Amino acid sequence: MARPFLLARGMGMAQGMCVAYCVALVGRPNVGKSRLFNCLSRSRRSIVHDRPGVTRDVVEAELANGATLLDTGGWGLSGEGETPAELVEAVERQVDLAIAMADAILFVLDGRTGPLPLDLEIAKKLRRTGKRVLPVVNKLDSEDLDGLLLDFFALGLGEEPLAISAEHRRGIDALESALFPQNFPSSARPESRPTTLALIGAPNVGKSSLANALLGRNRMIVSDLAGTTRDTVSGDFFCDGEDGQPLPLRLLDTAGLRPSGKVRSPVAYFSSVRARRALEEADVAVLVLDAVRGLTAWDQSLAEEVRGAGKCLAVAVNKWDLATRALREGNLPGRRGLGDFQKNYADALRNELFAWPQLPVLFVSAAEVLAVDAIPRTALRLRGAAGQKISTGGLNRALRDCIPEGGGQGFKIFYALQTGSEPITVRIYCNDRKLLDRSREAQLRRRLVEAFGLGGCALRLEFHGRLRRRA
Repeated sequence: MARPFLLARGMGMAQGMCVAYCVALVGRPNVGKSRLFNCLSRSRRSIVHDRPGVTRDVVEAELANGATLLDTGGWGLSGEGETPAELVEAVERQVDLAIAMADAILFVLDGRTGPLPLDLEIAKKLRRTGKRVLPVVNKLDSEDLDGLLLDFFALGLGEEPLAISAEHRRGIDALESALFPQNFPSSARPESRPTTLALIGAPNVGKSSLANALLGRNRMIVSDLAGTTRDTVSGDFFCDGEDGQPLPLRLLDTAGLRPSGKVRSPVAYFSSVRARRALEEADVAVLVLDAVRGLTAWDQSLAEEVRGAGKCLAVAVNKWDLATRALREGNLPGRRGLGDFQKNYADALRNELFAWPQLPVLFVSAAEVLAVDAIPRTALRLRGAAGQKISTGGLNRALRDCIPEGGGQGFKIFYALQTGSEPITVRIYCNDRKLLDRSREAQLRRRLVEAFGLGGCALRLEFHGRLRRRA
């Protein structure tokens, strides 16, 4: 059976949509690629640090003119510093992937050190690609240092090196003019805004493996080492809608989130900040769990963060192949079969995450690409549900069924109306908010979720009590 999603990149054309012009930043470690990436994208998406090897995956940003910019890890890492030896080969494969995707390459160099033997080796590799390579000499903070530019003409890349300082934005306008001429054709963008889904969860639960399974390629570095992912890494793809037309989605793979007290290094701190920023950008958060480890207190805390942010939530129980294997081998006594085990597992999760009535729970395996297509389909459905307009009449009937006229324990609802979407926000005019206890409020929420298919959608209730007249 064909997979229901397509790669947005590498297809040339995707259902009539143009692929964006793509520029990759490459170079040896610690020459300022990530700082230049943030400068050109006018963002803080990529983590900047003095230590080599902080960037590992390919980080992507869309520029104002529609072009796509890719930041890469350093070519020629030694296995020291921030990137263990086990990951060096994986980082360089990601650099090769970015070069293959790129239409043009910015070769970033350190003007203070001059061209090193590794720079000459990289230049030789880039010449063999046959692509446009623009040498950019960074860390030349003033005109007094421009004489250092002469040493870089020996690279023989066919274009004159440009002097810049990403830290001080010196030479950035000239770089953008050289890279994107005035007649640069902006790429066509999809008519509808893509549904953005963020994979969140604890370290080492398989988020990057799941992202690669969804995108159909090794877009993210996967390793058994916890904390492999540092930056928030994005990828665009399509999923067939109910009418068979492909709908755009954007996937955000985040670093494993840890409790604030357990963030022990600046890099881990900035990774955590970017992961939470990804949650703010997302329409739907997918909380990835390890099937064997199950739900932890920290996962419950993350689910509460999603609710506070007003985002939709689904749970993806990853490594489900391991659970089914244990069941087949008789290591889970008392289970009548896979269906029984899966139902009990989902019910237990929903009981723990009781603030999310009818929460979607998906059982997947990134390793075996099992049921991963349910994730984008669920994300599209949740965003549609969170964006719906509920009729005022239907809303009041649903609440009246929950709390009959005359109220319960003195609490009365006079009128309700929807005041917002994404998240669904309902304003309820009542006699006295203080008369509504937590259990009755939970009952109201469950009733609205059931009536309007809001399982997995954040729901905000605003209670307005009747003003008391002054004596």
